[in-house]
Amino acid sequence: MYFCVTLEVTMRLLFILIFLFSINLTAQDHPIGIKIGGNSSTLSGDGTENISSNINFHAGLFTEIKLTEDFRIQPELLFSVYGFEEDFEGISNIRLNYVILPVMVKYFISNAFSFDAGPQVGLLVTAKNGTGSQADVKPNFYDRDFGANIGASYILSEKVSASIRYYFGLSDITTETSNNQNRALQLAFQFKIN
Repeated sequence: MYFCVTLEVTMRLLFILIFLFSINLTAQDHPIGIKIGGNSSTLSGDGTENISSNINFHAGLFTEIKLTEDFRIQPELLFSVYGFEEDFEGISNIRLNYVILPVMVKYFISNAFSFDAGPQVGLLVTAKNGTGSQADVKPNFYDRDFGANIGASYILSEKVSASIRYYFGLSDITTETSNNQNRALQLAFQFKIN
């Protein structure tokens, strides 16, 4: 059962990646690019009194599909490191490495500035306790994550833009009896390559 769910999520992400590239091949007016940025992430929910945020990164690909003058859709395929610091019997630095697929709807209120919002699905690749021996803690977390993003973007030039967004997970990510969700504040730069 566990293997089937993981395989199903992996196949869906692979299908979406192929779909993104086929969009770019069939329509040259949909730019594709590279996105890179930082995350300040933490965990919310039950028993998070001793948890603080952790600074990490995300990077990957995006494309932009223009619907109207004011609306665009921006699917992304990213590698993102979430996590948190836990002060319990010594400080633990938990790193949660995800492959994520955000799909953002962008509403432009000017030629350069947009408000962005959309869903995100993630697949947990590895989970490590970053202190000491880098112990594998993946059994403590579910393989999938689902949530939503809200934020804004600003076009700096024809090829470069910047964005800020807040991710709030909606699904429980811990296999413990507690109910916990990912939270992340993200700042990124996007570079169009076509």
